[in-house]
Amino acid sequence: MWVRNAWYVAGWSHELEAGKVVARTIINDPLAFYRKQDGTAVVFEDRCCHRFAPLSKGRVEQDDLRCMYHGLKFAPDGRCVEIPGQSLIPQSAAVRRYPAVESGSWLWVWMGDAALADPALVPASIALDDPGYRLKASQMDYAADYQLIDDNLLDLSHLSYAHEKTLGLGSPQWADERPRIIRLDRGVRVQRWLRNQVRGYVRNETYDMWNAYDFLVPGIFLMRTAWYAPGTADRLQLKPPTEAPVFLRCDEQAVTPTTARSSRYFFATGARSGDIDQTQLDRMYGVVEAAFGEDKDIIEAQQIVIDRDPTRRMLPTSFDAGPTQFRRILQEMVERETQAPQRTAAVAQ
Repeated sequence: MWVRNAWYVAGWSHELEAGKVVARTIINDPLAFYRKQDGTAVVFEDRCCHRFAPLSKGRVEQDDLRCMYHGLKFAPDGRCVEIPGQSLIPQSAAVRRYPAVESGSWLWVWMGDAALADPALVPASIALDDPGYRLKASQMDYAADYQLIDDNLLDLSHLSYAHEKTLGLGSPQWADERPRIIRLDRGVRVQRWLRNQVRGYVRNETYDMWNAYDFLVPGIFLMRTAWYAPGTADRLQLKPPTEAPVFLRCDEQAVTPTTARSSRYFFATGARSGDIDQTQLDRMYGVVEAAFGEDKDIIEAQQIVIDRDPTRRMLPTSFDAGPTQFRRILQEMVERETQAPQRTAAVAQ
């Protein structure tokens, strides 16, 4: 179940180097990426209109991309501007171009109707080089349906068990406390207080912890975790805090489906630059990386079990409020797309 009218994270901005062509697959669509001379990213369908050779094997020439099979050259708008040995260029000689923007440190691609590609819908994320923060980032590939990864992020109760020696160390409350879930236009907001938490990766002190994140279509996870003096949660009667925290942690992740059974998971973790030094960041990142390896192991194993008998229904519990709401949002968006005419092509005519 894929929403097409959404911004998908295709990669980190630094992955797309000048003069290089990069191949990516998103929701089963092969794409070819390159940069113009001014640094603007261009995204084409990874298929030349002539003999269907992959354009990702092509060559960047100034602002254009040349197919290296028979030499057809395409302008950034997708029009063919040169066919070697042929002066007449048919109007149909063009490739599909996908809208793309860069925000934070991610390169985003709109996979649906180009006329609906509103940059204002790109979720705000922190750039890796933002001087106000100290962040460390990476990515990993899953052999699993992206929705299973989404489910995992929408239900953090698993921290107490799947990550009992990493992210959930000493925090059984993750499984015991049910969060508040608020529906947004294109996702959900999840909020909870956890009292008397130990912030061990920096120093072993006890705080009340406010955890809140937005989870947005198709799988964008933007979380802030704030530590306050003990008693703050009760003083605020478990309402959202408005005062500055002692320590602010930032976690930003993006789940991008590549095929029906494969996904790419981008993640960054860190804190305000004044809250953490490089050694502490490295320690935090090590815990995160180990925990995400734990997630990957169990989710890929879960996918194998599901595929043995796809007709079996899962048993819902109170843990599942977030995943259930989000899957409903996805389903509603997919249904609206199938009912509306799609103008997916962005090709010069």
